[in-house]
Amino acid sequence: MLGQPLRVIVAAAAAVLLSPSWSTAAQPPFELSVKNDHFWGSSRGTLIVGQDGMEYRTADDDDARSWSYEDIKQLQVLSPTRITILTYEDRGKMRSGADREFRFSVSGTSITPEIVTFFLERTDPPIVTAVMPRIQGNALFRAQVKHQRQGRGSDGALALYDKQLVYQTERTGESRYWRFADIYSVLRLDRFRLEIRAYEGGSGVLRPFVFELKSELPGDFYEALWARVNRTAFDPAIKDF
Repeated sequence: MLGQPLRVIVAAAAAVLLSPSWSTAAQPPFELSVKNDHFWGSSRGTLIVGQDGMEYRTADDDDARSWSYEDIKQLQVLSPTRITILTYEDRGKMRSGADREFRFSVSGTSITPEIVTFFLERTDPPIVTAVMPRIQGNALFRAQVKHQRQGRGSDGALALYDKQLVYQTERTGESRYWRFADIYSVLRLDRFRLEIRAYEGGSGVLRPFVFELKSELPGDFYEALWARVNRTAFDPAIKDF
């Protein structure tokens, strides 16, 4: 069970990050000082987030790139200092058909909620983010949970909003924000376990998130979540952000 101090910290963080009084004050272009990590070596430069796309400017000509948002298969913001861009670009002759990804470490600044909010407003493909954007409105339901995974799990809170599902934890890189269209399915495994299958990895790759509930999930929570996920799955006209 979460101890009382941890409950207070998680609740306080949620109140600050998800406060409806916040709005996107900063506007693009956003500039981030980054290092592009390779299997062999790396390069340094600036990642520019603009209205129509993103650009990596660097003195290393082989690494310099620009992408329209349509060229990006998936953005992954795994922490305020880590961002991965999955693209449709092939990796080369030795790996024909394998899409290329660019992993960046951010230094001197961080990826802010405003930047994540901007990504969500500009892109339709599923986004993976552990950095919370600004969310308007109050949670419809909230449950204390443990995320089960190989190795060490994490304790936190699962909150259902009218247009998104949020898992928030103190463990770096483990929080998640999902638009309903970014979720493939939800399944109530039993009274105390809930599975969320989300698009994480590009090209329809799914990642299961199994949450152990610390008290029985109210029936209305699951029914409301199921209805929202399946509504977006069958009605592409619905945009949940």
